[in-house]
Amino acid sequence: MKINNVIPFFAVFLLILMGCTQDEVIKEDTSVGGKEKISVTVTQGGAITRISHEDDGANGLILKWTANDAFKLYGTTTEVFTTTGPTDGDGKIATFTGNAVEDAQHAFFPASKAEKRWEDCHFNVIGQVIDANAPFAHLSGYNFMTAQTTASGTEISEISFKHKIAVLKFEVTLPDGIVPKYITLSTQDDAGIAISQKASDESNVTTAKQLTAAISGASSENFTAYMAILPSTLKEKLALAVTGDDGMVYSYTVSFNGDFPYEAGKVYNSELTFGGIEGGYGTAAIFDNDVIGNTWNQSDNKGSTKDNPYLIESVGHLKYLIEQVEAGKTYVDKFFKLTTDIKVTADTWTPIGISSAKPFSGNFDGGGHTISGELKGSFSNDLKYFGFFGYLTTTSSMLIENIHIAANVTWSFASPEGTSTSYFGVGGVIGNGSTQKITVHNCTMSGEMKISNGSLGYGNLYIGGIIGYTTGTFKNCSAIGKINVSCKGQMVMIGGIVGGNYSTTNETKHCISTSSITLSNTEHSNTNYAISVGGIGGDIGGKILGCCNQGSITGHSLSSVDVGGIAGFAELAKCHLNRNLTTDFSVTSGETVRLGYLIGLLKNSTVYSCNESVGEQSQWIGSNPAWTPTIDDESAH
Repeated sequence: MKINNVIPFFAVFLLILMGCTQDEVIKEDTSVGGKEKISVTVTQGGAITRISHEDDGANGLILKWTANDAFKLYGTTTEVFTTTGPTDGDGKIATFTGNAVEDAQHAFFPASKAEKRWEDCHFNVIGQVIDANAPFAHLSGYNFMTAQTTASGTEISEISFKHKIAVLKFEVTLPDGIVPKYITLSTQDDAGIAISQKASDESNVTTAKQLTAAISGASSENFTAYMAILPSTLKEKLALAVTGDDGMVYSYTVSFNGDFPYEAGKVYNSELTFGGIEGGYGTAAIFDNDVIGNTWNQSDNKGSTKDNPYLIESVGHLKYLIEQVEAGKTYVDKFFKLTTDIKVTADTWTPIGISSAKPFSGNFDGGGHTISGELKGSFSNDLKYFGFFGYLTTTSSMLIENIHIAANVTWSFASPEGTSTSYFGVGGVIGNGSTQKITVHNCTMSGEMKISNGSLGYGNLYIGGIIGYTTGTFKNCSAIGKINVSCKGQMVMIGGIVGGNYSTTNETKHCISTSSITLSNTEHSNTNYAISVGGIGGDIGGKILGCCNQGSITGHSLSSVDVGGIAGFAELAKCHLNRNLTTDFSVTSGETVRLGYLIGLLKNSTVYSCNESVGEQSQWIGSNPAWTPTIDDESAH
């Protein structure tokens, strides 16, 4: 018999907001044509506690427990505890109710991101979307906390949670009339930014060069952004890049004297220094129709190792790389690193690697930098794969990492004649990566994709926020933009992260999508399968581990369509620890719609009991409402 247990909870950190000073830093005049100066307000934040974020009016945050806050308690059994609201006026203390847990040892907040086992819980801060009208509201989904207890389930009276995130607060003024769309925090040192951490082993940390958040609802050049981070020691400098609605990237540096000790449970208001270029506000280099390629430094055995890469320091260097690959040089086992933000204004974009005959086979580190502007192209005999990269393959191994694509991607599949069963991919980062030896790590797509045209019966079309078609491995990638699809072909597969991944051995791991996918009269001719649309993958195989969808799928398809929060179609897949947190799926069809909150169509695949989703279990697998999960294979985590 389960015992109903009522538990009051107290904060580890008392809310003590220190007296704050406010200094206004006016940077030297970098204006053009009478535009206003860039200015940044600098303050010192105080300690924070609790869940529901409010601005205290003194450059700090107050966090309070609110109704329906919930955490998971782990012991011999596992239970969720929920509060109906604060027990006192300021929300510091709340009463949570749940069933008693035998031999309770650990608690994890929030319950919506807790796993079935304590050993599988992670803190992951990628995929943040900041509402400009409520800039700290999103933090409630990232305010990870844990607690330990040794009392038996019926004897617990108090639990003290410890915060696991810190918050960076940025107050920025862009040039007159420019509205922010994305912010990217990056580091140029070896420490990296912690983006994921294991709750049961906090030494198990995944780091990356960049962390990007989308900004929604902005209407002014003045804005405040709050970004959740995992505490770490960052050396030398951080860079903050703000992508405006003009496609320009505006850069700032965040400087510290020596190592800066971030502490969980605190807000940090760091001094920002504008990094403008002479004669203008923008810092991104312009890749236009007239850019001329020029070679990079090739001395001292550069390009031979990850620690000694070829440096792409200008648009001329990038143009040269594109030209060399187009001429047939693959750069297998070579290493490249981007060192500057780039805005593409050219009428058309030639991706790095245009075909299986002229692929790119090297390693590319984006260095945490942003590609903004417009990537425009159209299907032809010479160009069938499209993204920042077009076609990737290798006989060795290759790594694509740490790049943020804020550019809008516009691609037409044109109107090819005849029929074809070939695979054609388009993605924000990569069009086609048809090799199991490719790994894509910590890449972000935040731009808008518009994919149109095509011919019925011609080509299997794969469209993904990060990559179109692949057989590779993906880790810690995020999609926070929009994908609008109005194309037609023999088959059409669409995913927030990947259009199609046909590997049965590789992983799609810890990827997050908050993208909105919209169908507009999408159509295909293959009657054996439906159009497949998924929050993470359209058509996906292999191991799908620890992925999360918070994005929407809407619109109309002329053909039948399979829709899934994680995958539209999963074949030869093993699904572990995935979660879908939204019911925002509104798709109509001229034929049929099959919706599963986890997977639309499941074929020769296993979905384990460690997966989570909104809705009833009968709604999780669209092709099998009577589905029951397979007992979890914990060794495969």
